Amino acid sequence: MAKFLLIGKDIPEGYDFAKGLAGSESEVFCAESDSNTDSSDYNDRIYTASWNKSSAISAHSLLIKAETKLETIENVIFYFDADYLSTRFLDNSTDEISTAIDTMTTSFLYITAELLRRAEQKRNKLCTGFIVKNLKPEQTSGIVKIAEAAFCQLAENFAQNVGERDYLRVFLAKSSGATEAVAEEQALGEWAAKALSEIAEKKQSVKQAAAWIKAGGKVGSGFPFFK
Repeated sequence: MAKFLLIGKDIPEGYDFAKGLAGSESEVFCAESDSNTDSSDYNDRIYTASWNKSSAISAHSLLIKAETKLETIENVIFYFDADYLSTRFLDNSTDEISTAIDTMTTSFLYITAELLRRAEQKRNKLCTGFIVKNLKPEQTSGIVKIAEAAFCQLAENFAQNVGERDYLRVFLAKSSGATEAVAEEQALGEWAAKALSEIAEKKQSVKQAAAWIKAGGKVGSGFPFFK
């Protein structure tokens, strides 16, 4: 049974994607956008917990909760859904900038830093995917475009770490309107789970890890993970 941590699109909004990740037998741990969310309302292999996205301590706590529930964190998906986020952050008004930054930038910075720190301590295999979904780029709000660029840069920087950590595997993927095979959230989640499994036993170069691919396509091949 595979086990996944999903960061970036919370439950209940990210439920269909999480359901795709879970498939028929895997488990998924997700953040929840509403502290009143009852995970019993969803798939019994999808677990949720709330967290404060502006807090490094809360990011640490979320990972502890995920490790406790899943026993280990070996598969992580960071999901930036620009279409969905553009419905949340419609303009650049002052009163929403702070929330937008915490949601779309700060949260990812805290979690990725904490993940790398914990992986360095434990030396356990860590397979990580970064996915950007933007079906209507012309309709993306200004602040979301800025955050999307920051997310992409963070993903590329994260991928650079495979050069120093032989236990780390990474893929970067973008989903556009032309990616019909994964246009539905559940299908995209299913593909993400498959992509993580494809890189799990492969050795990567930094060039392979940091290259963006089209969601729905085949992840680049490499060499056996273990010699």
